[in-house]
Amino acid sequence: MKRLDPVSLSLFIAIAERRSLTAAAASEHLALAAVSKRVRDLEQQLGTVLLYRRPRGVELTPAGDALHHHARTILDDMDRLTAELSEYSRGVRGHVRIHANTSAVIEFLPEDLSSFSRAHPEIKIDLQESLSNEAIEAVRDGRTDIGIFARVQNVDDLQTQVYRHDHLVLVTPRDHPLAEYQSAALVDALAYDFIGLQQSASLHDLIATAARSAQMPLRMRIQVRSFEAICRMIAHGMGIGVLPRKAVTSIGGLPLSVVELSDDWARRTLWLGTRADTPLPVIARDMLEHLTDQP
Repeated sequence: MKRLDPVSLSLFIAIAERRSLTAAAASEHLALAAVSKRVRDLEQQLGTVLLYRRPRGVELTPAGDALHHHARTILDDMDRLTAELSEYSRGVRGHVRIHANTSAVIEFLPEDLSSFSRAHPEIKIDLQESLSNEAIEAVRDGRTDIGIFARVQNVDDLQTQVYRHDHLVLVTPRDHPLAEYQSAALVDALAYDFIGLQQSASLHDLIATAARSAQMPLRMRIQVRSFEAICRMIAHGMGIGVLPRKAVTSIGGLPLSVVELSDDWARRTLWLGTRADTPLPVIARDMLEHLTDQP
């Protein structure tokens, strides 16, 4: 089978998104006959039908849907490759890829990456904010050099070392019954509605596990994707939550109260992870050493 060329993939994406050969032809500045021939050639090359022809346009077959998904990924990767290589001509000497959970991104990485960049201005840092389990999988799949995560699963197949420790606190509206407490355990708060992250987040897993250990239900009423969204929901009286202390103080300006959590699990460890079976590039090793040297 011949290799798929980028022009054909780009054209197929246009067809898939517009559901019309005519509209795709216009957007790609091609004759309709040329577009039809490209599609026929693709179907012949792949040995399967990619489109259902309808009176008012086209629909993707299951094979066409798969091609659309992978074509978009391939072209996005090619764009990133082109952008990355062009940076070398402007003096960039290398790239370090990091996938980190939200806690690390908010609490520690701004300062740590800034100091690394000052010492290595020719190194490009590609940082992706992820859930902890996503960061772990990115390391396993080779999509990132370094993962930063709270340990939420078995990671014995990775090389890990301690990055930082953070302190989780209970966050409430200022007029909440718990707001006057200096310190509280999670069990003291489980009678109230919680605002939290989605279920796949390590922080949610930690709180849910603690609630099960206390044999009490976790009333997770609203789940969002960011610490800021949690804080805003809490500030408007929608519930309470558990967050890293620095995440709360970094947002600021909201009518919130912060209560110390006395539970042992509230002092959490963030880990650095790399693949055990693949040596890191020199630049990534420099970054790893820089991150582990932080106080």
